[in-house]
Parts: sequence; structure tokens; C-alpha cells
Amino acid sequence: MGNYSDEPRDRRGFSAEEHHRIREHLIETARELLFTYRPEKITITDITEPVGIGKGSFYRFFDSKADLYLVLLQREIEEFVEHVRSELSDVDEPRRGLERLFWCYAEFAEENPLVRRMVIQNDYRKLMRNVSPDRIEQMQSEEMAELLPIIEPLRTEGSGMLENTETATLLGLMGGSIGLLALHKDEFDEYDGPEIYEEDYYKRVQNVLISSLARGLTVNE
Repeated sequence: MGNYSDEPRDRRGFSAEEHHRIREHLIETARELLFTYRPEKITITDITEPVGIGKGSFYRFFDSKADLYLVLLQREIEEFVEHVRSELSDVDEPRRGLERLFWCYAEFAEENPLVRRMVIQNDYRKLMRNVSPDRIEQMQSEEMAELLPIIEPLRTEGSGMLENTETATLLGLMGGSIGLLALHKDEFDEYDGPEIYEEDYYKRVQNVLISSLARGLTVNE
């Protein structure tokens, strides 16, 4: 165990380094729990116990469980934006760019339970009821500000419906189609029907959806 005796400590005894380490551990613990449990089912004790601090000490790091979820969601969105930026960095053809954007979002939605719960199901109001609406609005504005310069070139260089579709509308279309499909992935995977539907049914539907959206938005009428 490190010796932090020479470091400034807050009134509860945590040095700056300890505070950062424990806070990061709390965030990662919550993230791991979300892969198994619904956000509202996770208790503060579930989060603090693996970290080795008491429930009361949690509030030295976050105002509420919802505050922690918001921080975690912000990080996931930041990673998504960076992934999109990387994937689109060498793309100059709008249709190809849209397909890459849509596939990035599909992966983002499939692999992140908090994103599915809050973004796709639009359930953030219930989970974030203890968080200031202004803070949530700020997060959404920052997300849009990050995505605009990445997506806007696709619009300006595109044709067909794409050039007349605002970025916010494009993101809504993406969430309302690809996101909702991802939300029901397990149902597709467990579908018990004719043999023709069984193998990779979800992926085949997803592939047609993404290809059709990208083509439909860029084709000249």
C-alpha cells in the first residue's frame, strides 16, 4: 500500500491520489455491474462494497447514483465519438461514411447496457431524476458539438435526402432504427421459427437495414 502521509488530505482522510483512484474504481465497478443488472436495481452498497469503502463515503465522490451513471454515460459517449472520428477519418464518399457511422452506432448500442437503457429507451428521465436538467442538456449539447464536425462533411458532400437532412434528424433516425433493432437483439437471437430465420437472423436484418438507410439517404431521385 502506498504511503500518502505527505499528501494533502480532505476532511475524510482521502489524499488527492486516493480520491482519484477510488473514484475510478467506483466508476469501473458500476460499469461491470451494469452488464448484469438493470441500473435501477443496483444499490450504492453494490458499488461501494467491492471498492472497500462504506456507503456513506460514496457521497464524497458522487452526489448520487444517478450522478455516477451520468459520468459513466459521458465517458461512453466520448469513446463512441472518438471511434466514429477514427472510422470516418479516411472516408470521403457519403454513402460509405454513413454505413461506417451506422455500424459504429450499432456496436455502441449492442455492447453498452447503460446506453441501451438511457439513450435508446429514452429512460434517462427516470434514472437521472436527481440530476439537474441543465447538466443533462449540457451533456447532450456537448455530444452534438463533437459529432457535428464529423458528420457535417457527409451532408455537405452528399446528395439525395442526405444533403437536406439536419444532423440532429440523422442521429434521431439512427437511434430510432438501428438503436431500436439493437434493443431487441436478444429476441432475434432467441427467435424460434423456421430454419431460414435461425442462423445470424439478427445480423442479416441489421445488415439490410444499415445498407438500405445509407443507400436511401444518398441516392439521387
